[in-house]
Amino acid sequence: MPVKLLFIGDIIGKPGRQAVSRELHRLVDRYMVDLVIANGENAAGGFGITEETANDLYKCGIDVLTSGNHIWDKKESVAFVNREERLLRPANYPEGAPGRGSGLFTTAGGARVAVLNLEGRVFMNNLECPFRTADREIVRLQSETPIILVDFHAEATSEKTSLDGTWMGGSAP
Repeated sequence: MPVKLLFIGDIIGKPGRQAVSRELHRLVDRYMVDLVIANGENAAGGFGITEETANDLYKCGIDVLTSGNHIWDKKESVAFVNREERLLRPANYPEGAPGRGSGLFTTAGGARVAVLNLEGRVFMNNLECPFRTADREIVRLQSETPIILVDFHAEATSEKTSLDGTWMGGSAP
């Protein structure tokens, strides 16, 4: 049976949270969505995320929050990222960074879905290669489920289009 995923791009500040609160249940009901994933790294005042804003989004029906380079913009997010399993930071952050870069989630229907969060490097932080990280993480996640959603948070269009799936299972570009 197919699994229906809904991914919501950058939720920015209070207007973004209000739109999610107002519209998400309609979308989930209309399209019979099994799992809702959203990028929440700018949900708190347009920069960063807090426990309060994340909890507001979870109450609206979001199951998993991904992030990117603004995940650390609110100092209180560090402790929250470390303990909240539904909030992902990019997997290609250095070893020992708070939180985790991927997770395995179960839908109400029992399907297992992996979510992998990556951050690009062009015009961004100097991180581990997102393509090599994806190769490694996808192999690991495939042992748990064939359903893997990748959120690639990047600035450059050229870098984003490079993550088109043709390199998966082979060597990174």
